[in-house]
Amino acid sequence: MKKSKVLSLEEAISTYIQDGDLVGIGGLSFWRKATSACRELIRQNKKDLSICTFVGGLEVDMLIAGGCVSEVRSCFVGMEIFGMAPHYRKAVESGSIRISEESEATIALGLRASYLKVPFMPLKGIIGTDLAKVRSDIKQIEDPLGSGTQVMAVPKIDLDVAILHVPYADEYGNGNIAGAVWMDADMAKTAKKTIIICEKLVETEDIRYLPGKAQLPMQTTTAVVKMPFGAHPTSCYPIYTFDPNHIQTYLKTDFNDYRKKYIETKSHADYLENAGGAKTILDILL
Repeated sequence: MKKSKVLSLEEAISTYIQDGDLVGIGGLSFWRKATSACRELIRQNKKDLSICTFVGGLEVDMLIAGGCVSEVRSCFVGMEIFGMAPHYRKAVESGSIRISEESEATIALGLRASYLKVPFMPLKGIIGTDLAKVRSDIKQIEDPLGSGTQVMAVPKIDLDVAILHVPYADEYGNGNIAGAVWMDADMAKTAKKTIIICEKLVETEDIRYLPGKAQLPMQTTTAVVKMPFGAHPTSCYPIYTFDPNHIQTYLKTDFNDYRKKYIETKSHADYLENAGGAKTILDILL
């Protein structure tokens, strides 16, 4: 008999994320980031986390400012049209966090190696780049099958936890993503534990008829959290776009002040109210 996996956000984070974990965060840049989970990680004072994300932005910057992060693995972290990620940049320049330089291909193949249960995947595209100079765990080798081809051995990425924000999920952990999936499905397959945060809880029958159906099947899911507008100020297609006003507020505000107003809130409803309430929601709805 199938069992409901629905938990509160506080329960999911406290139960399944431990200090020192390698945490994969789904989405890309300002699209479908689990920012509600990042705020909860800060509230629970999680420490020494390694963050792996395809393209990072506000969520990585916020976790660093909140003192949660010791390492970042990503091919880019920044605020896109809004400029640099200030706390990330400061941490890199000061050496207070470690950086594992990645390309899109090294992350994609590293996750694939993990769920295929092999130690590495071969990659030709980074031969001749400086990546091997800053990554001691990447090594150029010759094809052991005798073709003479040179390839780079890219190591597997074993996530402890994946946190993925999606528009739709059912109570059993089937998650549906409208639009681009990026690395989310690979993270779900790779991680020892996967937390899905959804905008709407729907029936399994509804999942079957949504475009893409269940790209994140229940077999890979550990917990499901219902959190409408839980990706704010990033977007969640097809429900809402990103909030440029709040992103600029984040960049202009001292983090301690930002934390008091937007992170150390009593509830998600209080966060949304502080972020502009109904006006903000109406402004970002698609």
